[in-house]
Amino acid sequence: MTVELEILAELALDEVGIVVANNSARSTFTVAAGDCLLALDAGLAVAGRWPVEARSRGWHSTLPGRGLALISGHDEVRLVNHAGSLLWRFQHAPWAGAFESGSTWFDVAGRPYAVVPAPSYEGCLVVCLDLESGRLLAQAPVEAAPAGIEPVHHPDGWVGLSEGEGQDAVRAWWIRTAGHPPGQVRMEVLDAGWDDQVLSDVDSSGTKIITIPHDSGPLAVRSFPGLEVLRAIDPPGGHARWDFTACFAGDLLIGKLIGCSPERLVAVADDGIVCDLGEDEASWLIPASYGTWLAATRTMIRRCRVLVRR
Repeated sequence: MTVELEILAELALDEVGIVVANNSARSTFTVAAGDCLLALDAGLAVAGRWPVEARSRGWHSTLPGRGLALISGHDEVRLVNHAGSLLWRFQHAPWAGAFESGSTWFDVAGRPYAVVPAPSYEGCLVVCLDLESGRLLAQAPVEAAPAGIEPVHHPDGWVGLSEGEGQDAVRAWWIRTAGHPPGQVRMEVLDAGWDDQVLSDVDSSGTKIITIPHDSGPLAVRSFPGLEVLRAIDPPGGHARWDFTACFAGDLLIGKLIGCSPERLVAVADDGIVCDLGEDEASWLIPASYGTWLAATRTMIRRCRVLVRR
């Protein structure tokens, strides 16, 4: 088997911060670029633009079809319209100390969600808010003290939360709105139960996920929701270890090896063969759709895929 890296689209930006998919179809993405928040479509065309505080650490989200952006601020969650005008704010305890930043997202029904510090700072709260008013509809505690906590959308309505930079541990949870009587909202929470794995991707069927050890060890393909390890892939050779981002790309897994010079982007086949993709740029990976991914650097975003010849 031989593989070749193909670049499908690219977008140059002055300063790239967070890059995250807005939904499980990965049809749009939210990108923090300096003092702007952008919504990009699958071809990396700009579908929306909003002002945001430069160097904001939170994970924000956008709903470009409705011209909305949900911003995770220092002590509030804000919903703004296409012109950047404030529609509402939901105030919470400030991010401070070990509690560095949170995240926001819209669920499959378009309801806004956020991770915010608990008032006591004994963990965080996942809050579900009313889209029209910002009123609190439901909340659930999670044992997190995040430097960063990233949402990963699942086809079955779950949103995985990866505390990939936890201060005391590296945990994950899945959140979704459960069935409820009219006028009531109830959240369903699934705790991964680990404290040393980074949640990186979910496949298009929703039956498998990828986790990566926070320190060293094998990349794991796990069942969902059972979380049993189906495959364990050790980093090949030397002192290399897996970076914290990896994704499904059709029948392949795409991962980044660090701790080696230069860093290596590799494809892993079902039979365990590891193929070098000849890409040593210091980028991070964001899972996309149809066997593709985004590769982001501080000044560039590319949509990529692998061409396989057997």
